[in-house]
Amino acid sequence: MPSSGATRELPRPGVETNAKRAAKVADLIIEDVMALGWPVGLVLGSEADLLERYHVSRAVFREAVRLVEHEQVARTRRGPGGGLVVTEPTVGVVVDAVVLYLHRVDARLDEIFEARVVLEDLACQLAITHMGKDDEARLRDFAAGASVAANGDPRALHSLIASIAGNAGLALLVQVFNRVSQLYSPGWERLGPAVTKESVHAHARIADALLARDLERAQRRMRTHLNAEADFLSTRRSTRQLLPDSVVMAESRQGKGAETVARNITRMIITEGLRPGDLVGTEPQLIGREGVSRALLREAVRLLEHHQIARMRRGPGGGLFVLVPSAHAVTEVAAIYLARRGMTLPELAELRMGVELATTGLAAARVDEEAVAALHEALAREETASEGERAEAMHDVHAAVAQAARNRALHLVALVLIRLSRLHQIERLAPQVQRQIRFELASAHTGIAGSIVAGDVVAARDGMKQHLEALGALMR
Repeated sequence: MPSSGATRELPRPGVETNAKRAAKVADLIIEDVMALGWPVGLVLGSEADLLERYHVSRAVFREAVRLVEHEQVARTRRGPGGGLVVTEPTVGVVVDAVVLYLHRVDARLDEIFEARVVLEDLACQLAITHMGKDDEARLRDFAAGASVAANGDPRALHSLIASIAGNAGLALLVQVFNRVSQLYSPGWERLGPAVTKESVHAHARIADALLARDLERAQRRMRTHLNAEADFLSTRRSTRQLLPDSVVMAESRQGKGAETVARNITRMIITEGLRPGDLVGTEPQLIGREGVSRALLREAVRLLEHHQIARMRRGPGGGLFVLVPSAHAVTEVAAIYLARRGMTLPELAELRMGVELATTGLAAARVDEEAVAALHEALAREETASEGERAEAMHDVHAAVAQAARNRALHLVALVLIRLSRLHQIERLAPQVQRQIRFELASAHTGIAGSIVAGDVVAARDGMKQHLEALGALMR
C-alpha cells in the first residue's frame, strides 16, 4: 500500500474548508489507486485504516469517499472484509459530465460536428499508420456494406477507426462526441431504411479508402459524411441546435442518497433555467424540498461544489447559489478514465498535436478583441508566475488559444488534454530540463500568440507544431 509520509499530510483543521480538504483527500485516494496499477476489486483499507493514513476527520473522509464514488474510482463495501474497494470507471460517467458541461455553456450542434471532423480526421491518419491484418479484415466488412447493416449502429465504423488508431484518448473522445451529437436529435435510431442505406454506403467508401491507405481520400470522405450527417440532422423537426434539457442527467443511478440529491438539484437548476449567481434555495428550503436530513444535504452540496455546479453561502442572505460553468468535472473524470486505461505520454503528445494544430488554425482565422486580450493576459500570467504557479500558468496560453477558436466542444477537448498533461508534471524533471522548457515556452508562446493576433493561420499552425515537437523532445 502507498504510505502516507509527511509530504502527503493535509493542512491543519481550520486552514481550509472541509470541502477543499475532502477534495484533496479524494485526490490522494486517486493517486494511490493509480500507483497500485488500478487493481479493481482490491480493498484499499477499512475506514479506520484510511483515517489514519490520510490524517483527516471521519466527516472529511466520508465526503472524500462520496467524491471518488461519484467518479467511479472506489466505493464503500460494508460488512466483514469490507472497506474502500477499487472500482472500474465507465465511459458513461464521462458522457454525463460532457453533456452537463456542454448544456450549461450552450454548445451548438455545429460546434459538436466541427469537433468531430477534427477528431476523426486524426483517427483516419493514425488508423492508416497502425492498421494490422485483423483491422483490415474488420474494415472489409464495412467496405462490403455488411457490418452497419447487420447491427444497425451508425457509430460502429467511427468507433472501429478510433480503436485502430491505437490512442486511448482519441478513442474516448470519438466515442463521446458521437454519442453527444445524437442527443441533439431524439429518435436518431429510427431514421428509416433510406438513411441507413446512405450511411452504409458512406461507411463503405471510407473503409475502402482506409484499406487503400489513401489518407487524403479517407479524410475527404469522412468530412463529407460528417457534414452530410450534420446537414440531415439540422433539417429534422426534432433536432435542437442546443442540447435539450431532457437528456441532461435524466436518469439517477442506483447509489448513495447524497448523489441522488445532487443530481436532483442539478436537474432543477437546468430545467428552471437558473443562471450563475441565482439562488437555488436556502438550506431549510432544500431540506424540505428533498425530504432529507441536514447531514445528507450537506454531503450533496459538497458534490455540487466539487463539480462547480453550485456553492453554499453561509450567514444572512445565504443559501445555495449557481456557479459559472466549469470544465473541471469533465477534465477530472476523463483523466481518471484514461489513467485507468494506461494512456501513455506519446499517445497524449500525438493527440495534442492533432487537436492543437486545428484549434490554433481556427483561432487565427476567428481572432477578435476578446481573444487578443485573453492571449495577452495568459502571456502576462506565464511571465510573472511564481514557482508554485508555474505548472498551471504554462498551460494558460494553450487554453487561451483553444478558447479563441470559438468552439466550446474543441475548447473542452483542449482542457481535457491539458489536465492529462498535468499528470506528467514537469516539476518531476531535472532542473536543467525545467529551465530549457521554460525558455522554450516563453519564446514559442509569444510567437504563436503574435501569429494568431495577426490572423496568420499558416504561421500560427507552424509555430504550434514546432513548439509541441520541441516540448515533446525535451520531455522524453
